[in-house]
Amino acid sequence: MFEIGKIYNRRSDIHSKYGGQERGGISTPAKFPYIFIFTGNNGEQYGYTDGYNKEGVFNYTGEGQEGDMKMTKGNLAIRDHQKNRKSIYLFEKVETGYNFVGLCNYIDDRIEKLNDRNGELRDAIVFRLDVKNIEEITSSMNSVEAPKAVYITKPSKGKSLQQLREIALSSTPTHASTQEKIQSIQNRSTAIKLYAKKRANGICEGCNETAPFETKSGPYLEVHHLTRLADGGADLPQNVIALCPTCHRKAHYSLDCLEFNNQLINKVATIEVALSK
Repeated sequence: MFEIGKIYNRRSDIHSKYGGQERGGISTPAKFPYIFIFTGNNGEQYGYTDGYNKEGVFNYTGEGQEGDMKMTKGNLAIRDHQKNRKSIYLFEKVETGYNFVGLCNYIDDRIEKLNDRNGELRDAIVFRLDVKNIEEITSSMNSVEAPKAVYITKPSKGKSLQQLREIALSSTPTHASTQEKIQSIQNRSTAIKLYAKKRANGICEGCNETAPFETKSGPYLEVHHLTRLADGGADLPQNVIALCPTCHRKAHYSLDCLEFNNQLINKVATIEVALSK
C-alpha cells in the first residue's frame, strides 16, 4: 500500500481512498482492516512527545486532548489490532505532508502522568509499539518469521557482519511474549549500531579518514541515522552510517547538512550494493 520513506497527502492519498477520521492522531477506516496513526511535533502542545526510547521501542501517546485518556475508540483499536486482524500504519508529519514510517505491532501499554492541552495533569495512555522495517514487512507478507534463535540472539562485537545483519533484520513473531518482543527490539537496535561500526572497519564513512582515536572497545566512530525517526531506534543497514565526530556534527548542524546527508545516503547505498555481491 505505502512505501517507507515516501511522503503522502493525508486527505487525497489516505482518507479519500480508505476513509477514516481526517483529524486527530488515530484514524480507523470502517471498510478496511487498517488503522492509521499519525505523529509529529504538534503533539507537544498537548503535553506529550512520541518517539523511540533507548530500547528501540516506539512510544505512541493515545488519543484524548483533555482529561484522563480512556481505552475506547482509537486507543482500543490499537490495543486489539492483532485480535481484530487490523494493520497499524505509522505516519510522521513533515513539512510537505506525511512520511510513511512503517507497520507497527502492539506490545503493551501503560499509564503515565502527563499534562493535557490545558496544562492539567492527567492519566495518559502510552502504547509501546514495534515498528517494522520494509524487509520485515516483506517477510511477514511471505509468511516467513525469523527463527527464535535469531531474534533473541544477543549481538556482540564478536559477531560477523552477516550475523549482525541477520539480527538487525530479524522479525519478531506477533505471538512471542512481551519480554521476548522487548528483548528482540533491543537486540535489533544494538545489532544495527554494531553493524555500522564493523562495516566501517575503523574508517569514517563520511570523510574516509581513520577514526580519531582508539577506545577500549575499538576505533571511536559515532553511528548516525540517515532518517529522522530512526534516531534512537532500530533501522536498516542502508539507513545507518559510522562517522567521525566532525562528520557527525556536520550532518546535524552544518549549513549544508541536508546536502551532506544526501551524499551520505548515496554513499551507504553504494557500500551496501558492493557488500551484497
